[in-house]
Amino acid sequence: MLNVEQMAKKMKQEVEEFAKGFSDDPIYRTAWGHHYFCEKDGTALVFNSENEDEHRCPLCQTSYKSELYKEVWIYIYRNNAATTVLKAAALYKRTKEKNLLKIICDISQFYIYKFEEFPLHNKEGLYFDSYQEMKWGCGRIMPQNLNESIFFIRIFMALELVKEDLPKDFLDYIKNTFASQFFNLLKSQVVKIHNISCWMNNAIGVVGLFSSREDLVEFAFNGQFNNRRQLLEGVTEDGFWYEGSIHYNFFTLEGFMYLGIFAQRYNYTFEETSVLEKMLKAAYSYAFSNHILPNPNDGWPNINLKTYSYIYSMGVQLFGDNSEIAQILRAILKKDTERVELPLSKPYYYKNEISLERFIFIPEFNIDGKIKQNISTTNFGASNFIILKNETWNVFVKYGHHGPSHAHPDKMSVEITAVDRLITRDLSNAGYGAVICNEWHRKTPSHTTVIVDGTDHTSVEPGQLLEYKDDYCVTQASKVYEDVDFKRSIKISETSLQDQFICTSEKERTYDYVFHNEGNITEESLKKYNWKPSDLGYEKNGYQYYENVMKLDDNTQEIVLNWQIKDIQIESVFNTLDCEVYIAWTPDNPVNKLRRSLLIRKKMKKAEFNVTWNYREENSYD
Repeated sequence: MLNVEQMAKKMKQEVEEFAKGFSDDPIYRTAWGHHYFCEKDGTALVFNSENEDEHRCPLCQTSYKSELYKEVWIYIYRNNAATTVLKAAALYKRTKEKNLLKIICDISQFYIYKFEEFPLHNKEGLYFDSYQEMKWGCGRIMPQNLNESIFFIRIFMALELVKEDLPKDFLDYIKNTFASQFFNLLKSQVVKIHNISCWMNNAIGVVGLFSSREDLVEFAFNGQFNNRRQLLEGVTEDGFWYEGSIHYNFFTLEGFMYLGIFAQRYNYTFEETSVLEKMLKAAYSYAFSNHILPNPNDGWPNINLKTYSYIYSMGVQLFGDNSEIAQILRAILKKDTERVELPLSKPYYYKNEISLERFIFIPEFNIDGKIKQNISTTNFGASNFIILKNETWNVFVKYGHHGPSHAHPDKMSVEITAVDRLITRDLSNAGYGAVICNEWHRKTPSHTTVIVDGTDHTSVEPGQLLEYKDDYCVTQASKVYEDVDFKRSIKISETSLQDQFICTSEKERTYDYVFHNEGNITEESLKKYNWKPSDLGYEKNGYQYYENVMKLDDNTQEIVLNWQIKDIQIESVFNTLDCEVYIAWTPDNPVNKLRRSLLIRKKMKKAEFNVTWNYREENSYD
């Protein structure tokens, strides 16, 4: 059961400490949060709440000092202000302590009353004098419209919790003045089906419902790019946000959950919340059995279902204690997987275990009730994903895209677990402002797929699932490059995984089959073969990050390698006829770690790669 008293005591201390030193001014400028990453290794910098001039990388200890980092510091500080208001409201709802209500009013009124004193600007650092001349993407308090929406959704969720005790003149100001100011900022920027448009609509809807402003509510629910349309057109039939990123899937869901809860509180009909329920269920089925999330395209690294348990807590509030979402949340909370934090726009967690949303909405939630399992093979055909599952293997295959938004060039990439240990995973990416993001994480050679002629995949079109069963799938993608087609077949059994990758072209190409492994090749395996220092012949598009490249110096038709992955060993058997075989080290995420990577090269019109992975409980391969 949630320890309400301990969490409340800690939050009260944090709220009072922040409020005591609260200081802000519209003259302070903000910058994009994605700049707050180490230029060398892509790691999120440490936010020091006591020093706006200190921005240190926790890995390499590099200290960054410039106006840009100070402006990002202010952005993070303001996020913390909004979270502080929400924490204070959660506490006030329980205790009715007047000091907490004063903190809520002092901080929220500062940003609401002074809203138009903050300058119009965007994350590119451009400033504007009017809405008529501004470019798309502008915020006032925050560096862009997206962050502005997140900030005020959190503020207004807090105000909603304590609304009955707010001063009447404050409520009147919100309705008669601020709501119009906020609407004027955002309404012209909602221009397409996209996660940012969703957040803006959600924020407009939340403010509209709170302030009884029908014009805002009408825009959010029935405007040209309204949220009903966003859900019906932006979510695939099998329950995923079209941009193909599991983080953006949850990120988009988060804003909708707030709007859904507001609609629930104000008895506003929002039938499309059924789509939100479908999305929550789909994301659970999509996860590996160990609750780690396959992670293609833009997002954040190493995330798992517990990372987003706060969204499932809102889901229980929205769909009920006896819903399937409640069963899923119980399963997530009971799993021994450690929660991985998000580096930006962080939700608040007590001891990284209990979310503020759980504290607010479902403090009495019983985790010992019925749970739902996620152990079945699932086809997400409309989303171009499939995950095969049995008791030994989980294999996730991404075989297509839904356009360029947040896409990585990674057709036919796979992520794999064996007995819940990660064998290969997608790195996702570091912050967009980090060099490593565009030079490595967003390049084809960082993914477990095939690269052609040392260049990135060019297609962002959907692929095809030709056939599948519980233990088998065949996927295909046409014109991954201008004249290159891919076909990949995966079959799993209790002990083995068979991978066949076929590439066809009208002319001879250089095909590099890449497999990035979470473990390392055992010393005994390496010694079976002769290796010599080499290079891969390419110096850009990510190849520059391959280090200590070694080439197989034996004439053999097959190579068998054993890989130590945590406490287990996996055997790989590669057909190497007409191949060049390389091993190397490549950057992990974060890049203070390296991964062992295998590359098999063929030069021909049609290349076929066949790999078998074997797991035996006794782990005796030698």
